[in-house]
Amino acid sequence: MTIKLIPHQPDRIVGFKINGRIEAEDIERVVKSIENRLEQEEKLRIYAEIDNWSGMSLEAFIQDLKFSLQHFNDFEKEAIVSDNRWLESLAALGNTLFSSIEVKHFIFTERELALKWISS
Repeated sequence: MTIKLIPHQPDRIVGFKINGRIEAEDIERVVKSIENRLEQEEKLRIYAEIDNWSGMSLEAFIQDLKFSLQHFNDFEKEAIVSDNRWLESLAALGNTLFSSIEVKHFIFTERELALKWISS
């Protein structure tokens, strides 16, 4: 299992850890969790800890893209926690391309700050 769900309070926050290569089964599990939460919450926030991400299969990429386009307006914030500095550039790009969601990058020593920010 490359993606592990992290329980968070309040329920509007979907948290997960990524370690390894993402496959279609991982995306399916995350999508089910998010869709269940969207039945209860109007907008969600994403908290993602990314340790050692080694890419994703083509099928996973297509599923993720399809889901993202369908639920584009269902998210308001995303906190990315990772020591991979290239993800900081990706977060900045996301802010430029998708103005409806605020994305911030944090390093692992800033995990508590990321949790505080995503909860506020």
